[in-house]
Amino acid sequence: MKVFSRNNIKKILKEKLNLCAFLHHTPWKSSKIMVFFILGLLLVGSGAFYVNSTISAVSVSVNGTEVGLVSDVKSGENLIHQFLVDKGAPLGVIAKTYDNIEYSPLRLRNGDVRTLSKEKLEEELSVYIDGVELAIDNKPIFILPKQEDVQKLLQAYQQIYVQKTDANQVDTVSYEEKVETRSVEVTPEEVLTTEETLEKLKQGDVRQEEYVVQPDDSWWLIARKNEMRTSEVLAGNPGANEDTALQIGQTINLMKVFPYLTVIAEGVRTETETIPFDVVTKVDSSLANGETKITQFGSDGEKEVKYTYAQRNDKIMTKEILDERVLKDAVSQVVAKGPPRRPVVIAFSRGSGQLALGIIWPLAGRINSYYGYREGEFHTGLDINGYQGDPYVAATAGTVVSAGWDGNYGNSILIDHGNGILTRYAHSSKLLVSARQKVSKGQTIGLVGSTGRSSGPHLHFEVIINGDYANPLNYLR
Repeated sequence: MKVFSRNNIKKILKEKLNLCAFLHHTPWKSSKIMVFFILGLLLVGSGAFYVNSTISAVSVSVNGTEVGLVSDVKSGENLIHQFLVDKGAPLGVIAKTYDNIEYSPLRLRNGDVRTLSKEKLEEELSVYIDGVELAIDNKPIFILPKQEDVQKLLQAYQQIYVQKTDANQVDTVSYEEKVETRSVEVTPEEVLTTEETLEKLKQGDVRQEEYVVQPDDSWWLIARKNEMRTSEVLAGNPGANEDTALQIGQTINLMKVFPYLTVIAEGVRTETETIPFDVVTKVDSSLANGETKITQFGSDGEKEVKYTYAQRNDKIMTKEILDERVLKDAVSQVVAKGPPRRPVVIAFSRGSGQLALGIIWPLAGRINSYYGYREGEFHTGLDINGYQGDPYVAATAGTVVSAGWDGNYGNSILIDHGNGILTRYAHSSKLLVSARQKVSKGQTIGLVGSTGRSSGPHLHFEVIINGDYANPLNYLR
């Protein structure tokens, strides 16, 4: 508290008395009074004009550079917070910034307002996100917003190949590769959603490699050397097809796809499989020459198969049958035909129709159509699914009877294996053997196609015993 002395009090009172005496003895119309009055009016008027012609605002600066104006500090803070929220919204997080943001109050003339916009913040404000980096075999692959997103991604990827059901008892699930995560600070543009990352995982890592054509190379042989399909090799070389000539020393592109992650699963699976019915042909002298009649319609059977398996992504690597149980017996179809028997082909050999070691599958693939009557027509072999240009092999050793165009069969190969047994390979895109050529068991003889009467790429495979069609499944091993 300030303390006044007696002398100080006397001095102040004297000054006030002198001012009052001046005002009292000075006429109010004097020039001095008028000057004071006018100056007061000017000060008050100019102050009122300044207040009425300006507005209060706050300048927002980012790292020392003004980026715009807001009405007050709270509005500026809310605007920047919403900007960070919007930047992280697609990823389910709130973005952050290390930038120095300052607010400076000021007054502006009306109409001189440069409102801070989101577009300006987009240009000037640097933001980041706390992400999680997924590394596979020590190689960073993807960045996701949160750790729980990584777990969700890995679970979704596993379920593509492994689904636990009553019929599929999964014992173990693991990854062939080393999977790790670590926290990182990155821009929002570097972060992917779980859905985007899952799509990239499913597509795999596509790498372009160069291949130099070697002597005797063909498109299908190059595909086989590199564990690819012919269609995949051709796709990496636009404008090329199976008939495009290759030159020794020529460089072509191979677009190879490598999985980022390999799911390894082991368990016990139970499945129901079809038992295709056989067709039995009997001669009926009451029928005209070449006439046929179904005396008993066939029906497929069913069996339940239980087996252990080891699976690598979508491929079964090992399979061991534990139990088989027939649920429904197959009923043979009986077809009567009139004499004399009209041979299907003229075989080079006739005999017992027995093979000591059986025949191998000419192509690995699912069966699209079985042997027997289907939709009113008799199907004389197996349709094995394949891709255009896939190589197929001779089911066993023999001599090529014919190799060329054969009506509805398209490009077809017929092989005589001796002892009255022949095999046919139809709808080929390309034939790699010729008539009278000797072939060995497992030798590549043609490429899958869709020539002749065909609805799509596949291999039509027939077994013919002493001139009659037979069910290939009875001979394949």
